[in-house]
Amino acid sequence: MKPLIEKNHSENPQSGMIDRVVEKIIHHSPEIFEIHLSRNNEQFIPGQYLSLFKDQPEISREYSIASGINEPWLGFIIRHRAGGQVTEFLSQLQPREVVRTSHPGGTFCPGFQPGKNQFIFIATGTGIAPFLSYLKSYPQKPPLSLLYGVRFLRDAVGLSDLEKNFPIQLAISREKISGRHQGRVTDLLNTLPRQKNIYYYLCGLDAMIQQVSEWFQHHGIQPDHIHYEGTIPILSKIE
Repeated sequence: MKPLIEKNHSENPQSGMIDRVVEKIIHHSPEIFEIHLSRNNEQFIPGQYLSLFKDQPEISREYSIASGINEPWLGFIIRHRAGGQVTEFLSQLQPREVVRTSHPGGTFCPGFQPGKNQFIFIATGTGIAPFLSYLKSYPQKPPLSLLYGVRFLRDAVGLSDLEKNFPIQLAISREKISGRHQGRVTDLLNTLPRQKNIYYYLCGLDAMIQQVSEWFQHHGIQPDHIHYEGTIPILSKIE
């Protein structure tokens, strides 16, 4: 048995596309930016994603929603990849310009485990997006812990609010900051509780998801308590 994969890139979101207006672009660091698009009364569940399309040709990439269900926009956190067709296009957009998107899709739903069981979030980089969406939507139902791994402190989106309101541990891999853990988010796994009633939600780099899933299974965590967003070639969905 393998951990549950909650998103299948071969499946299309709800049929049809929609044009959305750019409301704001926020550059958090040279590599990380945030884009707010008009919501157009769209309903979604934290953890879902949209496909954002480049104008010509119609090439798209999927991005998890980072905004809360009560916010009037749809927010996305994006890593600007040099030469990336979609990220180059998105990073150069200006307010009032138009982006074509899909409707929300995906079945990754962090925090929606059965019954009243507790849960933990683990993210790297822009993989924080679905967890930000959940925390903004349901701040009264926080996780037991949030592990957040970034390359540089400047890449940690929303860190100030997260530290004020939620039990977060930050790992910074490429710089040394006094009072911060230098290393990878996987270094912090031993700090987590591992009771049978806890569910674990992972989002970020494939390598992190694979390493954490294997570590959990080695330490006796049931595979159906490990959920992640994305596709890992060597892992498959439980049938």
